Amino acid sequence: MMDVTPAARNEADPAPPLRSMRRRRALQIAAGLAALLVGLYIFQYVTRGAFWKSTFESYVSKRAGRSVRVAGNFELYLDPNIRFRADGLRVANPDWAEQDDFFVARRIALDASLWKALFGTVTINDLTVDGGRLALQRRADRTNSWTFGGGALEIPDIVRAAVTDSGIAFVDAVTDTRLDIAFGDIAGTAASGGQRINGPLSFSGKGRTHGAPFDIAGRLTTPNQAAAGGRIGLDLTANIAQTRIAVAGVLPGATRIDGADLRISVAGRNFQDPWRLFDIALPATRPYKLTANLTKSGQELRLTKLTGRLGDSDIAGNLTATLAANPGDRFRIDGTLNSQTLDIKDVGPLVGYDPARIESGKGVVVQVAGRPRLLPDATLAVDAIGKFDAKIDYRAKTVRTGKLPFDNLRLDFGLDRKLLTLSPLAFDVAGGRLIAKIGIDARSPLVRTDYDVRLTEIPLGRVLTGFKVEDAGTTASVRGRLQLKGVGDTVHKSLANADGRIALVVPTGQLWIRNIELAKLDLQNFLLALLGKQLKEKRQINCGVVAFTVTKGRAVADPIVIDTDRAVFRGRGGFSFVDESLDMSLEGDSKRFSLFSGQSPIGIGGYFADPSINPISAELLARGAAAVTLGLVATPVAAIAAFVDLGDAKDVNCAPILAAKRGTARERAANAKPKR
Repeated sequence: MMDVTPAARNEADPAPPLRSMRRRRALQIAAGLAALLVGLYIFQYVTRGAFWKSTFESYVSKRAGRSVRVAGNFELYLDPNIRFRADGLRVANPDWAEQDDFFVARRIALDASLWKALFGTVTINDLTVDGGRLALQRRADRTNSWTFGGGALEIPDIVRAAVTDSGIAFVDAVTDTRLDIAFGDIAGTAASGGQRINGPLSFSGKGRTHGAPFDIAGRLTTPNQAAAGGRIGLDLTANIAQTRIAVAGVLPGATRIDGADLRISVAGRNFQDPWRLFDIALPATRPYKLTANLTKSGQELRLTKLTGRLGDSDIAGNLTATLAANPGDRFRIDGTLNSQTLDIKDVGPLVGYDPARIESGKGVVVQVAGRPRLLPDATLAVDAIGKFDAKIDYRAKTVRTGKLPFDNLRLDFGLDRKLLTLSPLAFDVAGGRLIAKIGIDARSPLVRTDYDVRLTEIPLGRVLTGFKVEDAGTTASVRGRLQLKGVGDTVHKSLANADGRIALVVPTGQLWIRNIELAKLDLQNFLLALLGKQLKEKRQINCGVVAFTVTKGRAVADPIVIDTDRAVFRGRGGFSFVDESLDMSLEGDSKRFSLFSGQSPIGIGGYFADPSINPISAELLARGAAAVTLGLVATPVAAIAAFVDLGDAKDVNCAPILAAKRGTARERAANAKPKR
């Protein structure tokens, strides 16, 4: 075996020296690169990256699609965060904009997180702006000045900010808005423990939107917490469309709303006023003042612990507005509201009455073509209600009417793609209950309204007492139902062409003699009862119905019959929703003999808002004339014959009455014309 010396081995295998040399070379290159990087870092740190100025202008201009220039000093370097400063920075606006510059600042400086930027998130730890001016503009075709290189301007999170002598101008052709707002100064001074800001950040401005002028003023109340990256205290007031808005509380960051803890107060003449500017249809109200906690979570704006007053009514509850996620979507309002006392005057604007007239004491009746009109004629804002959906549950413990006692009101309000529902609308009245279901369908060009109202066992005595009329000693109650369907974008229009049926039924009960006798002008039995002190003696109501068939807004009695143990009362005629006129008559026929009975109908005329009662009918005058004639040609005793009631009225079959059945066509025709 041959023995190989070390020298021979080295000559035969040169690999170890080569590998060593390569390692040394690689280390030398790495060291050189490191030295170069360190040198470059030191160079950019010492020079503050001023040499990047032209590159910055060229690169940003290309990305933004518009000119970006720095007139003065420029700095861009790592420390180790991203440090940026530019004096005289100008970012151009599109050629069509009113202002040449989108943004201009005497000085802008920022400190951004390099680590977060490497992962695609830009967070500005410190931002200083001096002499800044931002000019935003949007045209009618919705093109805007803040879209850069095909994308919208995105504002990064800002932890700390200092702003001096700066402002924002905003022009929006879509909403006809102009805003010019100026920011006050934040004075920053070095102090032990870090920077301290002397005084709050104040701001104020004014402008116009949708043709309405407004002003705004406020301040950041906790600037030192803001400078330390904490929550920002906010105190703001604004006036617009006869509405005053005040906001106080804290924001989680300078540009963050989610998680905000704010208390907002709104007061004005009519809740519709500010929302009408944004083409959002909300119910009209009397003067109001509302206060609530406001916060935002995702797409939801939440109003909690809401309290306040609408007119003379208190209100409390919670509301949530869910913002539209995509352009063209509707936003949605959900909530629960309640009142201890609801004043009936505050309901008027909700159904279309003018709140200004109610507030001024003029009432709800207006004159139209020389006639009084009671039914509201405010037009439903069809297009506006199509922009949002809603579901609100409302309760009121007491409804103050001044007459009838209303309690335990319940209203479930729904709005779904132009279908508005009040189902149910219910409340206790005089010991009974009214339950209504109302649907207004505005999904087609013709707005269709469906009314369905039920009355359950409402005591007549308590109703009469509520109107300061003696309760007539009655123990009777009334139940009934109204079912109507009409077309029209106002309450008046929908009823003026409605078809359907109205029926009120009195199953049984008792009534004072006085009211029975006077209703049929039976003077003899009235005097006998008076002399016998029996006027408050109760008499039985066997049954009764007051019913109407409604066709094209005109109601015809079908039938009107009330049967008591002393008389039978029948009504004829009807009324019209078209002009709100009344043309009816009520006639009593005694079941007992009477020498002095009018035996003639009592006329009911006028209008809903101004009814009239006429006990002197043409028939009664004819009988009077006949009595005079008989007295002249015969004897005075003969004159009495014209007023004699033989008392031959028969009991009425109550079965069909209690069922509120319609009459025959012949009966309806007879009932259509009042008997005079």
